[in-house]
Amino acid sequence: MAITSLLPLVSSVFVFFLGIFVLRKNIKSRINFTFFLHAITVTMWLFFTFMMFQSKGNIEMAIFWDRMVYLGVIFVPAFMYHFCLAFTNKKNNTLLYISYILSTIFIFLSRTDYFVKDVFIYKWGVHTKAQIFHHIFLIYFCAIVVTWFIQMFRYYRRLGGQSIKKEQTRYVFIAFLVLFSLGLPAYLPAYGIGIYPFSYIAGLLFVIILAYAIVNTRLMDIKLVLRQSTVYLTSLSLTLIPALFLKYLFDNFLPEYSYWIDTVIVIFSITIFPFFKERIYRFANKYLFSSLYDTKTVIKELSDKLGSTLETGTIYQTVTDVLSSALHMKALSFLACGVKKKDVRILFNSGLRVAEGMRSEVACKVIFGTYAGAGKMVILDELKNKPGRQDKVVSKALADTGAEVLVPLTVNDKSVGIIALGSKESGDSYNNEDLDLLKIVGSQTAIALENALLYEETKKFNVKLVKEVDRATHELKQANDELKTLDRAKSDFISIASHQLRTPLTVIKGYGSMMLEGSFGQMPAPIKDNVQKIYDSNERLINLVEDLLNVSRIESGRLQFNFELGQLDEMIASVVEELTANAAKKNLFLKFNKPKKAFPAIKMDKTKLRQVAINLIDNAIKYTEKGGITIDLIQEGDKLKFCVADTGMGIKAEEIPNLFKKFSRGEETSIIHTEGTGLGLYVGKMMIEAHGGRIWAESDGEGKGSRFCFELPIITTVDQAQVSVKNPKA
Repeated sequence: MAITSLLPLVSSVFVFFLGIFVLRKNIKSRINFTFFLHAITVTMWLFFTFMMFQSKGNIEMAIFWDRMVYLGVIFVPAFMYHFCLAFTNKKNNTLLYISYILSTIFIFLSRTDYFVKDVFIYKWGVHTKAQIFHHIFLIYFCAIVVTWFIQMFRYYRRLGGQSIKKEQTRYVFIAFLVLFSLGLPAYLPAYGIGIYPFSYIAGLLFVIILAYAIVNTRLMDIKLVLRQSTVYLTSLSLTLIPALFLKYLFDNFLPEYSYWIDTVIVIFSITIFPFFKERIYRFANKYLFSSLYDTKTVIKELSDKLGSTLETGTIYQTVTDVLSSALHMKALSFLACGVKKKDVRILFNSGLRVAEGMRSEVACKVIFGTYAGAGKMVILDELKNKPGRQDKVVSKALADTGAEVLVPLTVNDKSVGIIALGSKESGDSYNNEDLDLLKIVGSQTAIALENALLYEETKKFNVKLVKEVDRATHELKQANDELKTLDRAKSDFISIASHQLRTPLTVIKGYGSMMLEGSFGQMPAPIKDNVQKIYDSNERLINLVEDLLNVSRIESGRLQFNFELGQLDEMIASVVEELTANAAKKNLFLKFNKPKKAFPAIKMDKTKLRQVAINLIDNAIKYTEKGGITIDLIQEGDKLKFCVADTGMGIKAEEIPNLFKKFSRGEETSIIHTEGTGLGLYVGKMMIEAHGGRIWAESDGEGKGSRFCFELPIITTVDQAQVSVKNPKA
């Protein structure tokens, strides 16, 4: 078989597999799907050309296979233009629909002698002769190709500056330019011009250029799939080459034993394939690629290690070691906003440069306020293209440090820092696979750090308490001894709650969330329902632990408040939106009578007030079986009043005074909702009073619904950044 015949076959195989890899990565992506369609048409052109070359001595079969060639070629312009629209984020237009209609018409015409007829046999191959409709098709083909290049060039010019998208566009443009520059001469034999069939190497070069773009610019984000497939195909090639060589030798010298020899060769190939695959994998991972990690393995390793420590230094080093092993980045650091929010300070550093630009209020505001505080990941390449002046300042500061990606560490809307990752050793960009991994790692790390901080807080509290007891007078020794016993029990409980309970609950939550999101594959509906129940029950346990910890902080005077100016009406609206689904599950209405005009911003701790609002509305949903809940927010003089009214079970008059006491619950509520602790209203009362407000309950009696309200003073200045709730017993 001549090399000229093999060229289209080899190229068709590579183009086909590239199309499959792209489609498998994200079948829902418009870009990936249209590229796959284009790859299939190019594959048909190349493969059926190979079959046509094999039929050089049979005119009828040559004509048959050339007509099959046009089944793919005719749709190349339409699919190519469709890919262009998807890549440049444009909607389908009239030209696209016209190209599909014309392609369909040409498909029918290609079956007739008015399109191609007879054959032209030349030194290197065979081709049918072009007729009148083939001339028209070729004009249409060239027009669409020229249009494609014009639109892609304009899109490239509009991108401006330097960005990943611009790099991707450059490589796509070059790949298609090579494909059509080399591919168009393949039409010449149709017009009686016999040339060496170099055109069919175009498919192979097309794949090589796009593969390079995928590895270096995360084009269509199939980088990891391509790398693993490269290892697999290389191993397969190294296995087949000696196998085919042995078969060639034995077929020529010992043909009478071909059956037994073929059997031995198959067994030999199966045996040596794992050997080649393992060594190629190691070589590629060490010398060619930055990483070939498995996401699930990395997450499991990190989860196991974080679950066994409560030391912040150990957590920092563990995360650094695990991510370095997987991603091979040059640097990693943990950053936090300074106490006065005037600069970004380094908590732990492994290779990141200290830049002057990070010692600014702007950096702290943009990184921790705009992005990390909102749980958004920061990617330097994307930040550079932001139009804001502050974004430009911060992007320059990050570039000076060597950081390429910032991963937020947030727990319950509270930021505990960020992970800053430098560039990879290989120079590759972080692809979507990497970013998905970093998102999960950020969540796990944030929870681990929060647990460690709580543990440290508990240890410091114990030390302080021991000193206070030592200073007690001799006359109170007996009382102090009893207090120490009780305090030891409370301290032990806090330690257990934060370590023995919270750490495994966090792991359960993480894995439960990943299972429900399909990270480990799709689950049957019955199993998914049971996993959802496990997740919901685990959430209730986490909330219980949080309530108990809040009570402990309140009683010890350690509950911290961070006051800032904020819109109470906006916060209430977001809580209502969050709990609407819970009300809908019980067929209850949840109505918020929004103020007609915006209220002035008031001094408040957004996180604490949000917790109180969620507790009051959620209680109303739990204890209401019919009707619904109405929420009002009004201004009365120099105060804002918030009320939650329900049509539920109501409250006995004698129970109302005890509702806001610790561990206090109504008689009927314990029957309807057995999982409550009686801590929510008590904690809420402490938080409202810390804001200078008051909270109360109203009801006309059993079965007549209830109203829970709180009011806050309208204070429009923040004169103190933090306050602590004092022990209510003091």
